[in-house]
This record gives sequence, C-alpha cells and structure tokens, in this order.
Amino acid sequence: MLLIFDYLIALRPTLLIPVWTLVLVGYYHARQFDVSIRLGFNWSVLSTICLYSMLSGGCYIVNQITDQETDKVNSKLYLIERGYVKISVLKVEAAVLIVGAIIWSVLQFRNNIPYLVLIVISTVLGLMYSVRPVRLKGKPIIDLLANAIGYGCVAFLIGWVSVLSVSLVALQRSIPYVLCVAAAFVNTTLPDLSGDRSNSDITTGILLGVRRSCQFSLALLVCAILASLWMHDRIALVTTMVCFPFFVYMNFKKEIKTIILSTRIGILVLSLIVCILIPMYAILFASTIFLVRWYYAVRLGIKYP
Repeated sequence: MLLIFDYLIALRPTLLIPVWTLVLVGYYHARQFDVSIRLGFNWSVLSTICLYSMLSGGCYIVNQITDQETDKVNSKLYLIERGYVKISVLKVEAAVLIVGAIIWSVLQFRNNIPYLVLIVISTVLGLMYSVRPVRLKGKPIIDLLANAIGYGCVAFLIGWVSVLSVSLVALQRSIPYVLCVAAAFVNTTLPDLSGDRSNSDITTGILLGVRRSCQFSLALLVCAILASLWMHDRIALVTTMVCFPFFVYMNFKKEIKTIILSTRIGILVLSLIVCILIPMYAILFASTIFLVRWYYAVRLGIKYP
C-alpha cells in the first residue's frame, strides 16, 4: 500500500497546491467577465486541474531525477535516497504523466488553440527548467523568469482559457501574480545555496547572495502590491499585504527559517482565499495536506508540511 503512495508523493503534492491555486485564480477572474460561467468544479475546470496536475507532476519527477546530487547536499532526497522509489520506474511514471496530459488536452480541448499552446509552453518550460544542457534552473534571473511566467502567467491563463477566450485583459490580470510568484521564488533559492553550488548551478540566490536576494524579493512584493492596486485585484492585494510584514521582517533577520516562512505564507493565504471563493477546493486542499502529512509521519518519521 505504501509503495503506491511512494510514487504518488513523488509528484510533490505540496508543489501542486500552488499550481491548482493559480489555475483556479485564473478561472475565477475569467468568471468576473462572464457571470454566466458557473463558479465551481465544472467539467472543463476539473479536467484542467487533473491533466495539469499530471503534467506538472511529471515535470516535478524529472526535476527530482536531475537534482539527485543537489538534493543529497540539501537533505531533500528522501524517497530516492532511501530506496523507496526506483529511478527507472520514476522515468516511466514521468513519461506516462506528461504524454497522458498532452493527449488528454488534445482530445478534450482540440478546438481551443490557446489552451493547447499554453500546455505546450508549460511542458517545454517544465522540462527545460531541469534538463541539461538548457537547465534554466542553473541560470540566474532566467530561473526567476521561468517560474514567474510558468506559475504566475501560464497557470493563471490555463484557468482562464478553460472557460473563456484568451485576451489582453487576461494577460493584464496575471501581472500581480507574476510578481507574487517572482518574489516568492527568489526566497526559495536561498535554503538550497549549498546544494546548487555543489552542482554548479548559478541560481538567482547565488548570484545576489542572501542580503540582496531578500531585498530584491521585497522590492518585487512591493511591485505586486502596486500592480494589485492598479488592477483593483482584491485577491492579490490581500495576499500581498499579508505577506508584506513577513518580507520586511525577513530582511532584518535574514535567517533561513524566516525566509521559508515568508515564502510559504503567500501561497497559504492565496489558497485559503480561493477555498473561500470556491468551497469545493477546500476539500482538495485540506485532503492533500492531510495525506502528505500522514505519509511523511508514517513512512519517514518526519513532520511535514
């Protein structure tokens, strides 16, 4: 039984939460321009959540395979290091998930060209981020842009175009979230500095150092607040304003635990807002946290998340 969960957890469910949240934020914003769209898990949205989870999960597996040495240094490679999962099986799992997601999107959304284009962009970005010789993860600022665009823009637009045509307004609406993701991503590079250096990856965190990275992420958050005000986006504004004191405190302390907290608080707040707006999401959100927490406690003896 646990063997099945081993390969399920390999999809990194806690990293799928930001994906789900931003897809649903895009969907919610699209509904504001067409009130005839039913707010809830209709078939288009539900299938998008499922196939995008497959695609993202497959890319996360590829990232774990390519980051084995880095994750050993950073003490993050629990499943592979302890032999709970086999690399050969993970490769098959990743291929099945990615190809399956692409086939599903073509079969269901074959008449929605923007949707299919976004799926292709997501696939290319997800693989290029981890796989050499491109490996965007090891290129400073480019790693930031890849994440900000991939999560803040592409995932948002996937949610939007699942129910409404793509437009300039959709791109404009994604701006606060691109900046939010960018601010959070800079912080995520800091706990992994040792492992990234050992693997010759020059991330944005390594390029700037801890002090300047904290300052840069705060500046990006301020830009996100201004963009939220400009777009009259209450969802993004509440999220960024809650994050602001944590990011300020982080700049004074510059400790890894405060940096991690600052990173996590944003996606937690945004996810909880989406749970309120779309109550069905609360079930998926809570059950995922419960499942992951149970698995890590039983299988690894770790209190996470």
